[in-house]
Amino acid sequence: MKNIRKNIEIRRFLEWSKIVRGKPIQIRLYELIYFELLELWLETNKPPLRKLIYETINSNNYDEKFIKGNIFQEYINEILETPCEDQSGYYNPDSREVLTKVNIKELYDVKFLIKSELDTVIMIDRYNAIYTFCRLYEEWCLKKKSEQIDDVTKKERFDVTKDLPIKISTQR
Repeated sequence: MKNIRKNIEIRRFLEWSKIVRGKPIQIRLYELIYFELLELWLETNKPPLRKLIYETINSNNYDEKFIKGNIFQEYINEILETPCEDQSGYYNPDSREVLTKVNIKELYDVKFLIKSELDTVIMIDRYNAIYTFCRLYEEWCLKKKSEQIDDVTKKERFDVTKDLPIKISTQR
């Protein structure tokens, strides 16, 4: 019964993360890193955070996903596939938001900065970068979730819970 509850919590988080509005540009890309950790966390039977991050930075596809930035480029390409009819930007159907061309340029700029942080041979620097990006994402999420939980109109929604599946700031 406990595993079913955990899966429900994860499904709630994933549903919430898809539809939440007002994500800053850098948070959109940090979220991709957090999701990679979450996926590995589920596949490897929920190990401690330290082990999880080390497995991520030592994985065979780390270079492909993070250093080459394929994970970020796939996300950007998905956004670019839905231009607005009035040419004002690009429509995100999940959150019902429009990202402007300036936002797309910011996505590319942040992608470049993240790639440069993750492209190091020093393992502790890779570890710290992954940890920091996920911690920043977690801080933003917890703040946004606390605002939504306090909102009476969203009180009974299935996807609004106060926690994230992987707790970053409580571990190190």
